[in-house]
Amino acid sequence: MTCESALELLFDFLDGELEDATHEQVAEHLAMCRDCYPYFNFQRLFLDRLATSAETGSPSPALTRRIRELLDREPLQ
Repeated sequence: MTCESALELLFDFLDGELEDATHEQVAEHLAMCRDCYPYFNFQRLFLDRLATSAETGSPSPALTRRIRELLDREPLQ
């Protein structure tokens, strides 16, 4: 699997919406690829933090500030 293919499927992968074979291919690629893993890990941690904030009713001011800072940056490539 290419980096482009893995990143194209990343959000479906994180949401658990891929078929088993495709999920496994993306997982293998992300486990081995030094270029893709940091992007995957960032997105995974971001979604985990967002879910935790949603459970408490509202994001903390620190999380809100951090998200705004990240959105103001250049997109990750």
